[in-house]
Amino acid sequence: MQENRLYLAILHSLWISHKKFYKIFEQTLFENNTNYKEFYEKLNSDVLMNYWFKTEEINNILKRKKNLKVNFIKNKLEERSVEIIINYEDDFPEELKNIPNIPYLIYVRWQIPSWPKIAVVGSRNITSYWKKVILNLIPNISKYFIILSGWAYWVDTEAHLETLKSWNKTIAVIWTSISEDYPTWNKKMYDNIVEKSWAIISIFAIGIPWNSYNFPIRNEIVVGLSSGVVVIEAREKSGSLITSKLALDLWKELFAVPWEVFKLNSVWCNNLIKNWEAKLVNWSIDILEEYNFSNNKKRDNNLERIKPEFSDELEEKIYNALLLESYTNDELVKKFNLDISIISFKLSMLEINWLIKKTLWWKFEIK
Repeated sequence: MQENRLYLAILHSLWISHKKFYKIFEQTLFENNTNYKEFYEKLNSDVLMNYWFKTEEINNILKRKKNLKVNFIKNKLEERSVEIIINYEDDFPEELKNIPNIPYLIYVRWQIPSWPKIAVVGSRNITSYWKKVILNLIPNISKYFIILSGWAYWVDTEAHLETLKSWNKTIAVIWTSISEDYPTWNKKMYDNIVEKSWAIISIFAIGIPWNSYNFPIRNEIVVGLSSGVVVIEAREKSGSLITSKLALDLWKELFAVPWEVFKLNSVWCNNLIKNWEAKLVNWSIDILEEYNFSNNKKRDNNLERIKPEFSDELEEKIYNALLLESYTNDELVKKFNLDISIISFKLSMLEINWLIKKTLWWKFEIK
């Protein structure tokens, strides 16, 4: 870690905000020789007063400086091979220069590819229906876009996981410091993303724990980086709804998946579609068409990535039935009124082709 950048991270850990960084260093904003170390060493109440810090803020910053463990920050950055990218640098994503609150710096593990990105957002109380939607959409979309999400439990986690399973690229924008492994149940996937050289991004200072105020800040980065946003489910007053409105404000393509009108988790997805604010999505092709992939030769040569291919009509009927509900072998026999040997053979073929899987309760569902 370059010493000067280390001191920028140290200043950030004193809780000097991104907006304050712009005020303090506005005269050298587009230069590569800003001396953060010198500013840190000269930091005192008089210096901070020059930049309109309040008395309480000054006292807190100087108290943190006195107690700050510089080696802790240095070790965390080095252990995790964190890159600090500043607004004026070539590696800083251009997309983030078009959001209302442009970060002064971002913390990145690995690199942020310049490929187009699609954000996937939704509730942390995901239902089995929405999980099947993710299983249906993500493997196909991730062939063409980096899947971007916010690292929260359920929808975000499933979006990252399905992308990794498909050996495609995903970026996690986390709502804690990049030095934290939170939520802890996602640590294995966090390590998996890093091992595959995909990116982890944070704009929060080293050592900052999670809190609810971080969510809207994180969501702005998610939307800012993306070409479009897919809303898997959104309750009234949910974070997903706020993210959807931000996507519309930033002129991003917005996609929503419909469901039953009486389900709380689908109220705002249905409303976004009804009000012509979001495009209705049934299949991944509904998203890809918006970016002209439907007329692309690459896409035409890979139709199986868009919609599964079946050997006959019965396979397709079984697959479509499983899109809506999980069934056991016997339940499918009754549903289609066919011999168990025929159903068993078709289920085996669908399993071999990685289209369905068997659960612990001997039910079959979409993979």
